[in-house]
Amino acid sequence: MTEVISLRDAIAADLKRNEYLKKLHQQLLRSYALYLFEKQPDLSIKEIQDLLIFSDHMSKTTDISLEQLSLEIVITLNKMYPDSHSIKFYKNRIFEELGNFSRPSNEEFKLEKSVNSLAESVRKKDEQTSRKLPTGKGYFIGEQKGLYDSLSYKLNSFSAPTSMGKSFLMKMFIEEKVKSFARLNFVYLVPTKALISEVTYDLCSRLGNYLKEKNYRVVNHFDSIGAEDISTNFIYVMTPERFEYLLLNNFSRKIDYLFIDEAQNISKKDSRSTIYYRIFDLLKRQNIDPHVTFASPLIDNPQIYKRLVDPRNRDSLKANISPVSQIYFLLNSQGRFEVYDQLTSTFLRIDNLDILSSEVALYNLPGKTLVYRNSINNAVNGAKNWYRLTEEMTETNLDLSEYISKHVHPDYYLSNLVKKKIAYHFGKVPDEVRNKIEQAFREDDLDTIFCTSTLMEGVNLPADNIIIDSSGIGKRKMDEVQFKNLTGRVGRLSNSMLGNVFIVSKTDSAYERFKKLIESKNMAVKLSVESLIKPKIAKKVSNDLKSGDLSLSSVKEEVKSPQNFDSIRKFSLIYLNSLQTENENLVTEQFNKKISVEDRELIKNKFKEQYGDYKEDDVNFSVDQSVRLVDRVKDTDINYPQVLSDTGELNVEGTYLFLKELGEIFNWQKYESEIASSEEISTVLKDYAELLLHWMNSEPISELCSLVIKRRNNDYDFLDRDQKIRKRQGINSGTPIIGSMDESNLSIQVLMSALSDIKFKFSNYFLKFSQTILKERQLTELDNDWYKYLEYGSIDENIIWLEKLGYSRNSAITLVKSRGEAIITDEFGSKFLLKNVVESIDDTDIIQETEQIIKNYPALFLNGD
Repeated sequence: MTEVISLRDAIAADLKRNEYLKKLHQQLLRSYALYLFEKQPDLSIKEIQDLLIFSDHMSKTTDISLEQLSLEIVITLNKMYPDSHSIKFYKNRIFEELGNFSRPSNEEFKLEKSVNSLAESVRKKDEQTSRKLPTGKGYFIGEQKGLYDSLSYKLNSFSAPTSMGKSFLMKMFIEEKVKSFARLNFVYLVPTKALISEVTYDLCSRLGNYLKEKNYRVVNHFDSIGAEDISTNFIYVMTPERFEYLLLNNFSRKIDYLFIDEAQNISKKDSRSTIYYRIFDLLKRQNIDPHVTFASPLIDNPQIYKRLVDPRNRDSLKANISPVSQIYFLLNSQGRFEVYDQLTSTFLRIDNLDILSSEVALYNLPGKTLVYRNSINNAVNGAKNWYRLTEEMTETNLDLSEYISKHVHPDYYLSNLVKKKIAYHFGKVPDEVRNKIEQAFREDDLDTIFCTSTLMEGVNLPADNIIIDSSGIGKRKMDEVQFKNLTGRVGRLSNSMLGNVFIVSKTDSAYERFKKLIESKNMAVKLSVESLIKPKIAKKVSNDLKSGDLSLSSVKEEVKSPQNFDSIRKFSLIYLNSLQTENENLVTEQFNKKISVEDRELIKNKFKEQYGDYKEDDVNFSVDQSVRLVDRVKDTDINYPQVLSDTGELNVEGTYLFLKELGEIFNWQKYESEIASSEEISTVLKDYAELLLHWMNSEPISELCSLVIKRRNNDYDFLDRDQKIRKRQGINSGTPIIGSMDESNLSIQVLMSALSDIKFKFSNYFLKFSQTILKERQLTELDNDWYKYLEYGSIDENIIWLEKLGYSRNSAITLVKSRGEAIITDEFGSKFLLKNVVESIDDTDIIQETEQIIKNYPALFLNGD
């Protein structure tokens, strides 16, 4: 019997077999490669016209690969021939066919008047109307409308290409609900603290006066100003860790919508992924039942994340067509230049570009470029080497250079690099400087940024090109999802719609690895609990828990990766807590596959025997640590020491002794060996004590940089006792050269790394200590709360108050130390800001931050006399 197929399918099948199309497409790729390197494209007028006709046909097939190819062709042609009327005509037709009505007004075309053109005009108008954005101007693009509608679902998980604007859709959804008088509470989870500021800024800009009119507030922390007001509706923009603490902090407010951006982090094999599982456990226990959306970049099985909420729900949405195209170029170590043809899945050699097969040839690419490096050291050195090749370039960005010198240090490499429109970007660049770098890149003041894997954490920079010379993230191999997420960062929807990916392979093995990553169609992910809790590991966890060993010593012997072990231990703590509370969840399901009912009872009985009814809800602590802390607080008068001594000096010795005692309580010898106080490494704890005090004493980053540089002149290994950072950067491995730029930048890197460690390691311990004192001593607040001082980097209550409003630490310090008294306190102890005094301070950051904060807290700004 003859198989019946639709005309569209028949056309699609024919197009995929069409040898002339294959030949034309390869000629297009070769011509585009020549164009990028300022050589004459090799396309005839007939070939261009035929490519346009093929593109038009492909856009009407409903075959995803052909529709994507039609976009690639017209965008590439438009890039090479921007003044061609016929290319613009076909580009508009194809964009409209694929649901993209957003374009510059100068690209509008009016068809000749006819019956057909009138019918087409009506159809187009109807389509445009159905795609109009619910707020502001513009239209949904491609599959965006379906994704947006899905945000109303009770349980939703979708994936879409990096360029699809997932964050844009979620923020617009919140905006629409707020403006429509809906009385709702939202939680928007982002993977990093840096993105908290970005999302908060964007929401405040979108909502403006509606925040006051509709009685809404955007908050970032569980102790934000006004967070306890029961009459206000909230938009919580937080990291998963902060949201977990919100839930643990007697939270009882209704949450209507929970959005999880960059949900692929739930699949990471690191301890942070465990927080997501704990969040849904706490929501369930507290009877908080929000609408939940997981949003991730393009993966094959986004429904997997729904299992954290409902193991039975397997539906999902996947937007397959990207409105942005990427073209992959591969340069190998033998001087071979290739371009990947997605139509035939082959790598085409371009002989007349082989001579360019070196990274140097990529330094003059048109547009803005990101250069991915697998480590901080490689990113910094790459930026420095790039700078040396631009010596003849006229210096620019002098204001930005001065800003960096002022806020970090005059010797900081970045202050010099930006003069040649070059920068580096990673997590340990000071926040305010990193924000300035991103802003300068968006405003075309920077051409090239060297970056690390932080680029995969949702940072959106409008780049045309990305250069990648490593398939690793640190020492770990990049998987297919991470690779496509990284390369998807070029060619942004609101900017260039074509991204160029240049792969530089330095060895044959790297070349083969990159080819597999480019060709791979495997975009499926696994949950981290399934990746880490294998049957053998589950059995060892069971044996350790049955013996009461919370350090999981037998598991530690088996698992060589410290990162993996830390994750497994936290999953084990979640499992133990679930057994004690008889709570079923995804974690218990995974462990129970290999742990029998009898063994579960033995585990419960063991901990009942050792700790009675005590249960630990915080995944960062085991029950033995918490019981020791409670006992110490009950039996002694332990408390935080004073930050300053009676003579006004920093209380370094008292702080060291306190940290040492804290280490004993929490058993750091067993759980935090890097900072445990022992004779061999007590100096590490003393170094941390000294830096901790300077940080809490409101000293700006610039002062801390100068302090550490000066301190290390006399004590070469201050804050880097094992010389780990010095060895990693290879700077003066012998005797350091005092006063050199290398030493200064090494010291700044050491400072930022130590600050990150202190805030990450001590923050949880201080919060636990503070909460335990409040509970056991029945206090409402602490007069000397080091968790708060560490979180906000100050003991000054005015600085802390300003940061809670949303000012950066640096701006808050500047405001408090300015000559004008910007803060006043009324007779009831309430604080207010004098708007005229704030506006009189000559500081761009303060002015920009105030513009957003005043929308969020209008009642706290007063007009002074």
